[in-house]
Amino acid sequence: MKPFEKLVPRLEAIKLINENINPINRVENIPLIEGVGRVLAEDVIADFNVPPFDRSSMDGYAVKAEDTIDANESKPVKLKQIGIYYAGENKEILIEKGQCIEISTGSPIPNGANAVVMVEYTKKIGDFIEIYRKTKQGDNIAPEGEDIKKNEVVLKVGEFLTPGKLGALAAIGKTTLRVFEKPLIGIYSTGTEIVEPGVPLKNSQIYDINSYTINAIVESNGCLPIKKGIILDEVTILANSVLETKNFDLTVFSGGSSVGSKDLLSDIVENYGKIHFHGLQVKPGKPTLFGEIENRPIFGMPGYPTSCLNNSYVFLIPALRKLAHLPPKEDRVVKARLAKSIRSDGGREQFFTVKLNGDTAMPVFKQSGDITSIANADGYFVIPIGVYSVKEDTEVEVILFNH
Repeated sequence: MKPFEKLVPRLEAIKLINENINPINRVENIPLIEGVGRVLAEDVIADFNVPPFDRSSMDGYAVKAEDTIDANESKPVKLKQIGIYYAGENKEILIEKGQCIEISTGSPIPNGANAVVMVEYTKKIGDFIEIYRKTKQGDNIAPEGEDIKKNEVVLKVGEFLTPGKLGALAAIGKTTLRVFEKPLIGIYSTGTEIVEPGVPLKNSQIYDINSYTINAIVESNGCLPIKKGIILDEVTILANSVLETKNFDLTVFSGGSSVGSKDLLSDIVENYGKIHFHGLQVKPGKPTLFGEIENRPIFGMPGYPTSCLNNSYVFLIPALRKLAHLPPKEDRVVKARLAKSIRSDGGREQFFTVKLNGDTAMPVFKQSGDITSIANADGYFVIPIGVYSVKEDTEVEVILFNH
């Protein structure tokens, strides 16, 4: 056993991660329908105007604006209705002076018309339409190209695709998209004491929790998890697994990252690659490692479930999102008052989990090995280094988990 040489502060660790993670450059073509949440790998340019014709933006009547110049509530103008235009139709009808055509939203503007009167300001009497409000040229008409113009860059490389952006791509007829591939993330659990859920437990055994929580973190942050299962804390087995990092864009090991006699990961990573930090000035999650093997990032997460998941939120997510070209995850923060006093060891920055009840924050942190410390929590607040207690009714800023 050997102690940690240096505990790295949280912000310094995040800086080291950001400096040593590079977005992947592999691309693929996918159907438009699968585009949400992906990131464009090319600029998308419109081949035509949207809308591709002048169209009505209201239900009503297409008219010549000059025919309605004298229209008002007390003295309506009468125009002869000569037809009906529905959306999707393209009739060869010409409106002449004194005439109008019933028109629905989205319909092309008939030849000769230059305005649309909303149906609310009209009254139908036989073959004639009374107009109660004057219009001017262009009223209630969406001109060709008003939304998107031909040769316009609709979306740029690096854009994160939302439902609205997919709608814009559909509007210009895109059926396939060129996007960045999802990074491949290898996930290993280490330890002789852990087994897969469903296997009968023997004495001193526990179920593997961490690979499932990490898998969920990876999948919900734009990457593809590759679950490699449970490996033993043995040098040869662990070394072979570490060398498999070349098959992934980033690899996460849970367990084996501390400083006990069976915690072998740091020595193996140092032997084959480089360690950027090992040991964080945070609680829970002190025994966290970040390094690289052949320029492939590698995380060693604590074996305790709360430590592992908490540090995945704080340190792994930024790495995953940068790899995948995704925008940084913005913290959602709410203010609440602490329901009861708590104590901290003061030597490390502590992430203290709480459950919210209105504007009250109820502490739920137990021990680093208790997954319910996070499963029952809505978020956490940070207790700074040097603070040994937080009194009841203190206002705290709760960072919400992105469950």
